[in-house]
Amino acid sequence: MLKGKYLLTTLIVMMVGLSLFAQDEEKKTRAERKAEKEQKKAMDKDKEPSVDREKQDKDDYPYPAYSADEYKDFVKDKHHEQHDKFLDRKYNFPPPPKNQWELGIDIGALHVSGDVKTKGILPGFGIGGHIRKSFGYVFSLRGDFMMGTTYGRDWQAKTRRVEDTWNGALNGDTRYDDFNSEFRGENITPNYNGKVFHNYKTKIRELTLSGVVNFNNIKFHKRRNTFAWYGIFGLGGLIYNTTMDQLDDQGEMYNYDAIGAYNAEEFRNDRIDELENLWDGSYESQAEAHFDDYWILGGSRDGDHVWNYRPTAHVGIGTQFKITRRVNIGLESTVTYTNDDLLDGDRWTEWGALSRDYDTYVFTNASLNINLGAKNTVEPLWWMNPLDYGYGELNEAPCCDDLDIPDMTDSDGDGVPDIFDEEPNSRPDCPVDTRGRMLDSDRDGVLDCDDDQPHTPHDLIGQVDERGVAIAEDCCDEIDDLKRRVEILEAEIRKAPCDDSMLPNVLFNSGSTKVRDEFRPQLQAVADYMRSNPDATLCVVGHTDSRGSATANDRVSWKRANDVVNRLTSDFGISRSRLILQYRGENEPVVRGMAEYAPKKGIDAEFALSRRVDFRCCMDGQSDMQKP
Repeated sequence: MLKGKYLLTTLIVMMVGLSLFAQDEEKKTRAERKAEKEQKKAMDKDKEPSVDREKQDKDDYPYPAYSADEYKDFVKDKHHEQHDKFLDRKYNFPPPPKNQWELGIDIGALHVSGDVKTKGILPGFGIGGHIRKSFGYVFSLRGDFMMGTTYGRDWQAKTRRVEDTWNGALNGDTRYDDFNSEFRGENITPNYNGKVFHNYKTKIRELTLSGVVNFNNIKFHKRRNTFAWYGIFGLGGLIYNTTMDQLDDQGEMYNYDAIGAYNAEEFRNDRIDELENLWDGSYESQAEAHFDDYWILGGSRDGDHVWNYRPTAHVGIGTQFKITRRVNIGLESTVTYTNDDLLDGDRWTEWGALSRDYDTYVFTNASLNINLGAKNTVEPLWWMNPLDYGYGELNEAPCCDDLDIPDMTDSDGDGVPDIFDEEPNSRPDCPVDTRGRMLDSDRDGVLDCDDDQPHTPHDLIGQVDERGVAIAEDCCDEIDDLKRRVEILEAEIRKAPCDDSMLPNVLFNSGSTKVRDEFRPQLQAVADYMRSNPDATLCVVGHTDSRGSATANDRVSWKRANDVVNRLTSDFGISRSRLILQYRGENEPVVRGMAEYAPKKGIDAEFALSRRVDFRCCMDGQSDMQKP
């Protein structure tokens, strides 16, 4: 089995080499592009730049911008409505463009990692092709076909007795006769007894479907990419045929006795040379094959062929370098898992047991890829930047930089800019209208800022003095009559009976005797009523709920009423003589019959309504109740 570190080292060297080459080319291209831009800038120094962004980038970016009308030609018919909405700013996202397919040819090294070592650095070659289509900027699907041949050999012998194993291809099993070469009129199957050096020639044909995840579009710092990394995963199917070179040109088995079975590493090349001189390279003998499996699509194996079928799974990594918009080259390595141990023709250990691991094969290839598509298509989306539109919009100059901003100076400070002000020197103490003109609301000829009567009745406008006050012969008599009517009305109001139906209540927390700040508006309403009714006297009555002893509830209700009285006198200036303090304890609950219930969160609202102070109109002769 080829050592894992050797495979990894080879792959890394090839990948890094192409990466460095691509970076050098990219730097060169960037430098040339910068030089061209500098030269163009020098030539157009005295010219006014009037072209838009997509015209400036024509050489770098041959496709229309998302916001251009021409972009619609690059969109599928079913997305035209989305594009129209996007242009009308009714939808935030532009539609995806039609993009090209990638068609590629792959050629590279093929080797099997199994029980028998591979033959040299490049044990075999494979050639294939693929077709790939993107389904977004990160993910694409790819179909592949590959065919190849690879070789292997052991330079150390296995000394087990072959007839003691199940490897019928080396112990004369007649089932293999029909598949082996004919010598002297008959097909011969090798029948070794003792030491043997394994070798193989394996032909592989595979068909796969892969998902490809593009890594370079994870960072969005270029408009288009010239260098791409991607990962591969997928499923497929494999048919293979493995043969051995275990008979000479006369159909005789090789004499391995002259070659040492176990050799130190320093004799490796010598043993390989000896074996190469011994083997004739004909690979005339069929290696061990499966006779108990099923053929493709479930058909039973009838023994008339030596191609074995296996479903496979594979993973890999690859890189691509873009030469033009249509052509790119790539380097890729894929490992395929077969769940089979006969790709190298051997699955037995020296002591006659099955080996531990299944065989895999690795295809490391270079590819030449061409993008195919109609005229109005962009290159495959894994080369594009999905944030191109957003970055382009952010990089655009603000829309209003070229506008002439008018002078909004307001010299007289009246809130109307001078360019709209018909009186730019209006007095600072005079209100103005929307045109900056000082107001004369009643149009009596006296500005509002000088008018003691700015809303003179219309029929008296011609009879105002220099302060804008109307003067009439019967003016004073009318005013005296109005004052008398007001006095009569106020007296009638004062004589009206006391009405406590609209007065609010003040509620308290359980066990509390202090008025909460949230009830200050209710106290304000009571104070306003007292001021509007200067002859009214109110009884301030405290209450509790039915929980607790009667004596304790009397004390609490008295304290509540007393706190309300103190707040009305100290905070609102109501005379103490107009407030009579009374209490009822638990005797007047809002909801009766609650005493039988234990305290519960769900029914505390009914108790809360009873923890109150209310206001009532007092009758003559009522006075403060003594403190309990």
